[in-house]
Amino acid sequence: MNRLRIQTLWKKVRTLLFTARNREFLVFLFFLFVSSVFWLLQTLDETFETEIVVPLELVDVPEEVVVTTPLPDQLRVTVKEKGTTLLRYWNHKIPPVQIPFPDYDNGTANGRVRLSPSEIQKAVQERLFSSSKVQSIRPDTLEFYYNHGMHAMVPVVVTGEVETNPRFYLMELQTDPADVKVFAASSTLDTLTAVRTVPVSLTDLKENTTVEVKLAPIRGAKVEPDRVNVTALVDVYMESSVEVPVVSLNFPGDKQLRTFPSTIKVTYTIGYARSKEVTRRNFVFVITYEELLELQNQGVTKIPVHLKTIPEGVTNVRFEPQELDFLVENINEED
Repeated sequence: MNRLRIQTLWKKVRTLLFTARNREFLVFLFFLFVSSVFWLLQTLDETFETEIVVPLELVDVPEEVVVTTPLPDQLRVTVKEKGTTLLRYWNHKIPPVQIPFPDYDNGTANGRVRLSPSEIQKAVQERLFSSSKVQSIRPDTLEFYYNHGMHAMVPVVVTGEVETNPRFYLMELQTDPADVKVFAASSTLDTLTAVRTVPVSLTDLKENTTVEVKLAPIRGAKVEPDRVNVTALVDVYMESSVEVPVVSLNFPGDKQLRTFPSTIKVTYTIGYARSKEVTRRNFVFVITYEELLELQNQGVTKIPVHLKTIPEGVTNVRFEPQELDFLVENINEED
């Protein structure tokens, strides 16, 4: 039964394909295929310029040597070649250009190796088919730095913009690690005071925030690790107040200053984490005897109040009253 169905289906297909109109269409497809193949063969026989990627390796580097600025991983080579040969490039992996380190080691503690364009082109040409003509190589100049383990621990400095929400403030920026190991020539290490991060951008912070940040590259140096965690410690502002007495200085032993009121109320804004560190002793209002005599000579009946010290981390300081009534008492007469 199945065989009969297949035979019937084949007869229908054969009848459909070999009608006069369908035969013409099949002939058209055949000649289209033949012309396409002919066009492709002609095209592949022409010469083209294209860019290919050639791997690059620095080889035979001793274990004690640190390559501080390595070579790129690949070269981008523009070649002029027939299409048939270019197909072979695309279908086969090009062997890497190998730069033997011992050929360029000058035996010193630190070194810089620069390869000329002619050296690079010769090495690249050896990896290509002889018929291929190299038009350009990017980069056209190669260099690498190395040393024999000379290094120093250098602190990390955060660069960029870190801003908090207006109700908060930035207590501190921390990096983990705080110091990184830098491999470089002694001339570089002697003048290097810090390794900087790439610019950080943090805005409207309302809580402690940690981000991973890359370190800015240093020419001729290798940094380990090459990235750090930057933590912004954020605290909320709060308002607090204290009663601060007025301090009198340089008064004679038989005289005593009394002010009304005897204390000044200081109101200020401070972060919650530091609020317990600040007391009334951190604020100082001072009146000297010389200042008082000058005010009396001027006929002033009230002492203007001046805040002499403000503790670190305190902002938006206000105090009341700003003028004091006063009385200078003679202690001997009272006795």
